[in-house]
Amino acid sequence: MTIKATGSCLCGAVKYTTSTDFEFSGNCHCNTCKKATGGPFEVFAIIDEKSLHLTQGKGALVGYLISQKAKKHFCGTCGTPIFNQHKRAPGKLIVYVGSLDDPQCVTPAVNLHCENMLPWVADIASIKSFDKGFTK
Repeated sequence: MTIKATGSCLCGAVKYTTSTDFEFSGNCHCNTCKKATGGPFEVFAIIDEKSLHLTQGKGALVGYLISQKAKKHFCGTCGTPIFNQHKRAPGKLIVYVGSLDDPQCVTPAVNLHCENMLPWVADIASIKSFDKGFTK
């Protein structure tokens, strides 16, 4: 099996590989995704469910029904979100890009639910930035 990408949770209890490239990636600005990630938006990548292989921590993976249509899977130890399943995408997994060991392998192609986008997100590249954290 060819490994295209690897991923894990923060504590290392859950680890996975992918055997195909991601089909699509985007940023979701809906309020549900903000709550599910604790961030200003969710960065996701879609892959066929047969292409994601849990190599460690299947027992550590916890499922939570976000709605009647979606179920979130995350590490029960550290809480890192790994992927979602959604009824609108049968046979697919919606992988949280932050769980990838190399998230640079994915570039979002679209922004979704922009009616809920926080006003400052569009200008995020223009704010003062530091390579290694805050210094005065």
